[in-house]
Amino acid sequence: MSQPLVSIIIPTYNRAHLIGETLDSVLAQTYTNWECIVVDDGSSDHTTKVVATYCKNDIRFQYHQRPLDRPKGANACRNYGFELSKGEYINWFDDDDIMLDNFLGSKVAAFKYDIKLVICSGHHVDENLENWKRIDLIENTNLFKDYVLWKQHILTPSVLFKKSFLEDKELFLIKIKRGQETELFSRLFYKLSNNSYLIINKPLFLYRQHTETKTSKSINYIGKYKKSEIYINLKNLSRSFKLKDKELIYNNYKNLINLHFRCIENNDLKNSIYILHGLNKILYKKNWNLNFKLIFLGGFLILLQRSSYKMEKYLKNHQLKF
Repeated sequence: MSQPLVSIIIPTYNRAHLIGETLDSVLAQTYTNWECIVVDDGSSDHTTKVVATYCKNDIRFQYHQRPLDRPKGANACRNYGFELSKGEYINWFDDDDIMLDNFLGSKVAAFKYDIKLVICSGHHVDENLENWKRIDLIENTNLFKDYVLWKQHILTPSVLFKKSFLEDKELFLIKIKRGQETELFSRLFYKLSNNSYLIINKPLFLYRQHTETKTSKSINYIGKYKKSEIYINLKNLSRSFKLKDKELIYNNYKNLINLHFRCIENNDLKNSIYILHGLNKILYKKNWNLNFKLIFLGGFLILLQRSSYKMEKYLKNHQLKF
């Protein structure tokens, strides 16, 4: 039985103390026809030395520096790794996570002719790879809706893509500073037919959560991260209108209102204006007759109260007209 080549793409930055465990888990795969492309975002520790050892001992490993003409960040590294890849299948992976031994084999075996992507579950673990908590997935799902509502906990390592499905699409957005997989997956899952993907509710990787991750820092207010959240929610609100899905509309609208108040609490006028501009643009197209004016804080609050009331009143009407 032939084994198609799988390209594993791993961006890294100053993870010399962790990436060895990740690469060891790649070496331990029962499925052996893979290439592992590590793209360094400019590490200042001894990451180069660590990865060089793996490349010397196994030609399936590759180590590349992010080109200097590419903007700094993991997204540019992921996209560059894709450009270098030669596999029929693509799996982005993180430099602190761990593949269980049948991570690749189980997903490759699930592919059939029309399948574009296969999604597996995993375990959340702490920084010492302890305290495993299983991630359960819904096998019979409305993929886009359940993902946006976070009923489906699909993470960066979860998805094995057929490369041909990705080749005509924009990949990771460079401007996204947080939630890069959320933006990409929302865009790729939108209107994806049910027979185009398969979900394996079987944990096949360990997803490390520790104090250095962006997720763990999310309780603090960081403007560039909030801007990414706003962008994602605005895009998904627009998609929700196109789907005429009341639950999705309300969910994304509510998220944006909450984000707006976080902006105000933290004196982030730039992002609060960004939200109001985005809402005005989307709702104006839907003839909501909402006229947002960018004025002082008190005016913001009044306008948001009025728009929230109009939203709730509108959604009580089950005969949605778009």
